[in-house]
Amino acid sequence: MQEIEVKENSLKVKVFISGTPELKNILKEKAESILAALELEISNRISGEC
Repeated sequence: MQEIEVKENSLKVKVFISGTPELKNILKEKAESILAALELEISNRISGEC
């Protein structure tokens, strides 16, 4: 596993991936929507646990 740095990480959580993605092959809009979906999922899981 490899840790990746997320620029806008208001939750201050660490993000890990399996393998190395080719970020240059992902469209900017697609990458932003993936990160937004991950942030929402993490936020929902954290708020559900508190």
